[in-house]
Amino acid sequence: MQLARSADSINRANRLLIAGVALAGAGLIAVNPVAPTLPNVQHRAVQLTAGEEDWTQVLTTAEDNLTTLESEAATANSELSTALGNVSEHFGSQISTAFTGAETGLQNSIDGGWYGSDDGYVFGLFGGTVTNPATGISETGSLLQLLSTDFQDGNTQQAFSDVNAWSLETLDHTLKPLLSPLLDETSGGATNYSIPVELSQIQTNVLETFGNYNELKAGAQSVLSPEISAIFALTKDVDAIGTEFAAGDTTQGMSDLNNLSSDVLGAFVNGYDFGTNPFNGAEELFPGLLNDGSLLQSLLVTWPEQLVTALGESTSTTAAESVSTALPDLFGGLVSF
Repeated sequence: MQLARSADSINRANRLLIAGVALAGAGLIAVNPVAPTLPNVQHRAVQLTAGEEDWTQVLTTAEDNLTTLESEAATANSELSTALGNVSEHFGSQISTAFTGAETGLQNSIDGGWYGSDDGYVFGLFGGTVTNPATGISETGSLLQLLSTDFQDGNTQQAFSDVNAWSLETLDHTLKPLLSPLLDETSGGATNYSIPVELSQIQTNVLETFGNYNELKAGAQSVLSPEISAIFALTKDVDAIGTEFAAGDTTQGMSDLNNLSSDVLGAFVNGYDFGTNPFNGAEELFPGLLNDGSLLQSLLVTWPEQLVTALGESTSTTAAESVSTALPDLFGGLVSF
């Protein structure tokens, strides 16, 4: 995005046009969400010049910035929607798998069975064929058949053992998958985390991303910067106009006075390049309403991309980085002035 350059005066009709562009731009921003890939910002100082390029340049730069912001907003909104959809799909899959596993366990309990290293062959209530995965040997039977044999032999203890094995296997193969979305499970050195744990991690990521001083400071800077940009443009123009009138150059003074409103509004909308900080030599680039580092960009691009990252999805843009990296040290810079 670019910073506006001031130019010569233009007729009154063009001056009224800027209000319509500003309103139209606000409508575009409200309708279109954000996107990631940020272009390199081209910052230019607001100059006092004569001619009709002043308002024209303000409008052109504002239009370019709106177009870029609109495109970025659409992409960021798409990425955020995808990330939220992936999280919802992930949790939905866990719940669906839980019900499917519980259903399978219940089915095997009635008509099927399991093989376990502790209990051996455990058959379903009405029968089933069970295979030992280690040997490949299969056996067929049913709990009712085993109990009938146990009671015929007068072996009540074995009958209890058979019922106990069937009950424990049924409980294990139905309750375990049913509770899997709510409880962590570690197997083979790998851990499948539960939904509460994953939600807790997402909450932690969000708090770490947005709940820090740098983020708050960056937000405050983006709110204050357009006003500061306008004041810088105003004071610079007033100084130049005063110098011109004092020197008797009333023609240039009147021309620059006529351009004052476009310079100030251009800085407010498109930002201001103060130049180089005399203390540390850093560029002093103050965002306006529409360009890189602005509040609108934070709301529509940067913060949605940061939320995408917090949700655990990859992002292909530097917009997910803290907005503070795109802004000058506004308060420190003001002190140095």
